[in-house]
Amino acid sequence: MEKSFNELLGKSITLQKNVGTKETYDGLLSTAALTRLMLDTSWALIDKELHKGVTSVCTMIQVNHEEPTVAGETVTVEATVKKVDENKIFIALKAVDETGIIAHGLNERLIVDVENLQILAKQRSALLKPIT
Repeated sequence: MEKSFNELLGKSITLQKNVGTKETYDGLLSTAALTRLMLDTSWALIDKELHKGVTSVCTMIQVNHEEPTVAGETVTVEATVKKVDENKIFIALKAVDETGIIAHGLNERLIVDVENLQILAKQRSALLKPIT
């Protein structure tokens, strides 16, 4: 994985979602659903820029969910690459609904070799003991 990922700096993407009842708790957008949308937006931003054989994994997510959003509203998430440190990508996140800003955050993603990731996962799962 000798490639430089500096060309990602400044790239951005926006995703929208209408808040359905499945994404709410007591009729309000849940933080879990908002975080998922923010992660999906980050992944969509990075994934389309990567070459075959590599992927990105989330190593850190920070979400400040500041305002409520009711079911039926549209939420828009913008993700922008703010920093690249070798294979570590830092993505700024902003979420707005039809009234204004509802959240912001930061996602740190690590670009990794898919084959090595699969090997590591298999090695870790081999350590699992069956429940008797």
